[in-house]
Amino acid sequence: MFSQRWIPWMAVAVTAGSLACTTAATAPSGTPLVPVTLAAIGPAGGATGVDTMTSITLRFDHAMMPAMQGYMTLHQGDVTGALVGCSAAWSPDSLTLTLTPMSPLHSATAYTVHVGGGMMDARGDSVSLGTHGTGMGGQWATGGMMNGSGMMGGGGPMAGQEMGAGWAGGNGMYGMVFTFTTR
Repeated sequence: MFSQRWIPWMAVAVTAGSLACTTAATAPSGTPLVPVTLAAIGPAGGATGVDTMTSITLRFDHAMMPAMQGYMTLHQGDVTGALVGCSAAWSPDSLTLTLTPMSPLHSATAYTVHVGGGMMDARGDSVSLGTHGTGMGGQWATGGMMNGSGMMGGGGPMAGQEMGAGWAGGNGMYGMVFTFTTR
């Protein structure tokens, strides 16, 4: 049996417990338990014999912000090469981005997909490219790699565009590059 002096303390304990449960259930997640990653890219880095009519697909394991397609480009040659005009479309669930070149790619030619290092998913969490990217044939885009062809503001075709916000990741790299060759 409880005396009446315990009832107020029990009410406080029950209220505090229910507030703790409510707060834990509704609090923002902060750092995700599983890093947001680039789950697949096709064609993968190092691929050869790729069809000249190919589209490039990038799949992420979390829904992405719609504007993130602006941080993915296709270059003829390496990352300092000419940009290849592409249309970009997200899947309805915002997990897969398809880049479709505006015209067929040249045969027996190297192409490089550049994926920016500061991309974020729909929750605002940064995408971890290194978790799986190197396993898909990707290489980190270093400042030295980006320096060719005037990309750091020297008046080249990109004039520093792939060096700014959204391209630089927290690790000091400018995302990853994936190079493939057409047949």
